[in-house]
Amino acid sequence: MGLMDWFKKIAGGTEASGAADGAAPADGQTAEVGGLNFMTAIDAHMKWKTRLENYINGTSQEDLKVEVISRDDQCPLGKWIYGSGSESYGAIQTFGDMKAMHAHFHTCAGQVLTTAQQGRKDEALRMLDHGDYVRASERVKMQLARLYVQISDRK
Repeated sequence: MGLMDWFKKIAGGTEASGAADGAAPADGQTAEVGGLNFMTAIDAHMKWKTRLENYINGTSQEDLKVEVISRDDQCPLGKWIYGSGSESYGAIQTFGDMKAMHAHFHTCAGQVLTTAQQGRKDEALRMLDHGDYVRASERVKMQLARLYVQISDRK
């Protein structure tokens, strides 16, 4: 499966081969458009679940802070969204949808972390597998893929 097909499958809301773990076809194509590597951005947001699980389970060396994780402008994708991404693609509806989903994702991640830090670790782990966090994570992935397909088709 080629890179564009991989993105189109994700954009359609279905799992492409390897999409769940962020693995895309290694066919030499680049997923960078407009200053953002979309494959890397999808992968980074999919890895948040593992990072949060490790933190909750006490196996992480990271010092995660709710006030940072809850902000959608701190990660590389957020910096792109509020910088050159907005300048280049801010008028596109798909960009606006992705921006809103990305902000919601970070709010949900912050809620998971808050719950864990309050000592409700079982509840925090459930939040990672069910509910708003899961939906927000999937929607960020889908909106990023849709935006990639849309702006790649315009080139």
